[in-house]
Parts: sequence; structure tokens; C-alpha cells
Amino acid sequence: MLTDVLLRLASHPDWRQVAALLELCGLSSAGTAEAIENFHVALCDGRIVGCAATEHHGQSVLVRSVAVEPAYRDRGIASRLVEVLLMRARGTQARHGFLLSASAPAYFARWGFSLIPADKAPAEVRASSEFQHAVRTSALCMRCELR
Repeated sequence: MLTDVLLRLASHPDWRQVAALLELCGLSSAGTAEAIENFHVALCDGRIVGCAATEHHGQSVLVRSVAVEPAYRDRGIASRLVEVLLMRARGTQARHGFLLSASAPAYFARWGFSLIPADKAPAEVRASSEFQHAVRTSALCMRCELR
């Protein structure tokens, strides 16, 4: 577990670093400039080494763009980011969390996410650009209860 990591909300000046991190991790950076204020970032020595975001859609949140620089993986950074996102989501009117993962469904199961058919996600979640992109890449849809 890495303890000298600072988590904070992202801001517009963080956009380039977040986009570069997503690309490095093989994730799309499309739409991140417009959504940067939905991101949390993890900083180590003042540099962004991890990020994650949520999008609110009706009574649901879509967890997206969970990424950690390869040299900083397996240190609990992604776990801390996801925990913060879900804690904040529970403080809203959101009742369900959704995400799409091509490579880590077992990882997200620890927060109560389970696989569901993508067509069972609410229409407003399915209509999001993040969902549309991920479904085209054969990502698996997962859902959890927030209440």
C-alpha cells in the first residue's frame, strides 16, 4: 500500500496529464477535457499517477477511466480512487453504479459490482458516449447497488 499519495478532484490544468495517462493505459481520452471536473486524480511527488471519474445519469453513476501508471500499480491507488468515487456517489441521489471493463471484472467485484447484460443498464447510461465506446470494444457491463 502506497501511503504518500494525495487524492484530489481534478481541474482544467490537469487535463493534459490525465489524457496522457489514459492513453498510456490503453484507455480512450475522448471527452476528458469536457469531463475533467468529474475526475479524481492521485498524485505522487506532485505528479498525476492515477485517475478515475464518474458520470451521473439519472439515478445512476457510471464509473469510468480508472487508470494507474504501470510503475505505480499494485500499491492500492486504484482502490483508493474507486472507494472515493463510490463514497461520493452514495452521497448523491444515485442508487446504482455501473461500469464497463474489458480486463478487470474480478477486481471491481470487491465493491459489489456484478456482471449484467449491457442492455439491462438504464437507457440514460447506455446513451453516454463512454458506454457507447466501451460496448464497441467488447467491455463487460457491471452493476452495483449504492444504497
